[in-house]
Amino acid sequence: MSSARVSAPTLATGQHVVVHNVHLDRLPATIEKADAATVTVVLAVADDRISRLVGREISVELMSGRGIYRYSGTLSGERSGLLTIGLDGGVERIQRREFVRVDAHLPVTVRGVDQDIGGETTTLDVSGSGMRIADKWHLPLEIDVRFELMLPDGPPLSALGRVVRVGSDVDQKGIRFDSVSRTDEDRLMRYIRDREVKALRASRG
Repeated sequence: MSSARVSAPTLATGQHVVVHNVHLDRLPATIEKADAATVTVVLAVADDRISRLVGREISVELMSGRGIYRYSGTLSGERSGLLTIGLDGGVERIQRREFVRVDAHLPVTVRGVDQDIGGETTTLDVSGSGMRIADKWHLPLEIDVRFELMLPDGPPLSALGRVVRVGSDVDQKGIRFDSVSRTDEDRLMRYIRDREVKALRASRG
């Protein structure tokens, strides 16, 4: 998907991000401090290659409820996994949130809006715009549903959706989210981001 210049969220202390350079994998990190000109991040997993990139282009990627944003800059310093990056003011949205999908087994209750069908089940994966569930009732395609998705923190995410596709077998269905509030959308994206970070950390040992 092509990049586009957009109005982006502000980088802030405590946010989970990914550091990226053409010579590196995507490295999960947490922002220690940030202002308009500079951001300092702590890598989740130390990488000996970073010290060789001082003075080179490097970017910081942030996921929010509105998408994934890439902030471009230059690595100005590195010490024991603590990176200082000088920002050049460039921000691009590199991927819309609905394309970010993570494996997740979460309790969810799904019931038909106009049909008496559904009940409790689990998700197989989730994204910012939908989820794939284990479907033991054989929900019909295009049925409107009301669901309550249990995230690890906070109250259930309650919204309307629609069954839009069959999964890898007939006992799986894909549900599109149709009315998720901005607050719940942000909660969901934080959960997805945390799952991505943990997967990156696991892949790097």
